[in-house]
Amino acid sequence: MRTRFFISLLLLACISSGAQDKAYLKNLPYYVENLEVFGEGQEEGRAFHIPARNISLNGTWKFLYNESPYDVPQDFFNPSFNDRKWSDIAVPSNWEMQGFGQAVFRNVSAPWPTNTPQAARDAMARARGGRQFPGGNRTAPVNPYAVTPPEVPMEYNPTGAYRTSFNVPSSWKGDQIFLRFEKVASASFVWVNGQQVGYNEGAQEPSEYNITKYVKPGKNTLAVLVLKYSDGYYLEGQDYWRLAGIFDDVTVFASPDTRIWDYQVITDFDSSFKDSNVDLTIDVRTFTTAANGATLTAEISKDGKVVATMDKSNLSVAAGSTNSVHFRTKVASPLKWTAETPELYTLTMTLKDASGKVVDSMVKKMGFKKTEIKDGVFYLNGQPIKVNAQCSHMQHPTLGHAMDEATVRKDMEILKQFGFNGVRTSHYPPVNEYLDLADEYGLY
Repeated sequence: MRTRFFISLLLLACISSGAQDKAYLKNLPYYVENLEVFGEGQEEGRAFHIPARNISLNGTWKFLYNESPYDVPQDFFNPSFNDRKWSDIAVPSNWEMQGFGQAVFRNVSAPWPTNTPQAARDAMARARGGRQFPGGNRTAPVNPYAVTPPEVPMEYNPTGAYRTSFNVPSSWKGDQIFLRFEKVASASFVWVNGQQVGYNEGAQEPSEYNITKYVKPGKNTLAVLVLKYSDGYYLEGQDYWRLAGIFDDVTVFASPDTRIWDYQVITDFDSSFKDSNVDLTIDVRTFTTAANGATLTAEISKDGKVVATMDKSNLSVAAGSTNSVHFRTKVASPLKWTAETPELYTLTMTLKDASGKVVDSMVKKMGFKKTEIKDGVFYLNGQPIKVNAQCSHMQHPTLGHAMDEATVRKDMEILKQFGFNGVRTSHYPPVNEYLDLADEYGLY
C-alpha cells in the first residue's frame, strides 16, 4: 500500500511538472486557446512600486514580425541566436505604429468571423423563452473561415519576436531579481538566457516574474514572443484601435530577501469630518530565509512635518511566506483631498532587520478623503458633489497605446481648464502614472 501511495505521488508530480514545463513554441494552442490557462510563472498582484535598484529595459530591441506564430524561428530565444538581420523596434510601442502589421479599429466584435458555441446558443435560446438566438440554427451554413471561441485564428495571428540583453550588477548577489512588464498585448511568452520563465494573457495588466534562478552576473539575454490574438482577446473587445506589442515600461529590479511586498491605506473621517482614522496594512514577504526580530515603521508627513507614526517591533516572517501587519491611528484635522484642493501627504514605510539596519523602504503619496453615495447622490467629505467627467483612452496619435507623462499632464491640464473634475478611464486600467497625476491635479 505504501509503495502504491508513493508511486501515485510520483505520477502526480510528473503530471504537474509536465503541465508547467510545456515547451511554449510547440504548445501554442494549449496556452492561447485554453480558458484554464491565462498565466504561468508570475508573481501575485500587488500595489504598484518599483524599488530603487532597477534597470529600465525601455529602448531599442531587436524585432521580427510574422503574420503567424508558426513562422517564428524555433530557437529565436537562445542566447546564441543570430538576430543581426532583424529589425529594430522601440520599446515601449505598438508594432503597428512602427510600420509592422495593420492597425484595426473595431467596437466589441472580433476582427475575424466567429461561430457562436452551441452551448452559448442554447443558453441564449433558453433566456429568450425557447426562441432560437439569431444564428442558432444547427443546420445553418458555417463560414469555413470562422473560428469558435475560445479558438483564435492561428494561420493569421500577427506575432512579434523580441530580443534584448541587460547586465546584472555583481552588487545584486544574494538579492531577489524580478522582471516586470506593465502592459503587453495580448499574449506573451518570456525566456531568460534560453530558459522558459512565464506566460501572460491580458493586454492591460502587468506581469511580473521572479528571474533570480535564471540570471547571472553580467550579460543576460531576454526574449519575448507576443501574439496579437488569444482567448483573452475576446474579453478585451471595446471600441478602440486594436494594437499589439510591448507598449509600456519593462523593468528589471532587485529587492532584499525580506521586503515590503504590498500595502493598503484607508482613510475614514469621523462624523464631523474633522479628524480621520488611518488603517494601514503592510505585507512583509520573505523568499529563502526567515526574518526574526525585524521592525516595521510607517510615518505620515506633510511638508516635512510628521503627523502620525506607527511601528511594529519583533516582527517574524517564516521563510517563503508573507506576514500582514495592520496599523490604525488617528490624524487630527488633516487637510482634505478634493478636486479643488488636492492636498497630498507622504507615507514612508521602513523595514529594519534585527540589528537595526534598513533593509527596505517605500515612499508613497496619500490623501485624506471619504466618499459615499446616499440616496443616489455622491458625497465627498460630507459634501454633495457633481462629477463633471470625460472619457479617456490611453491613445496617442503617434505612439498608439503607449503613453508618456507629458501627454497625460497636457490632457489633465486641459480638463481642469474646461471645468472637468473627473475622468472615466474607459475601459481598462490606465498607465500607472495616470493615477498618481490624477491625485496631483485633483481629478476623481
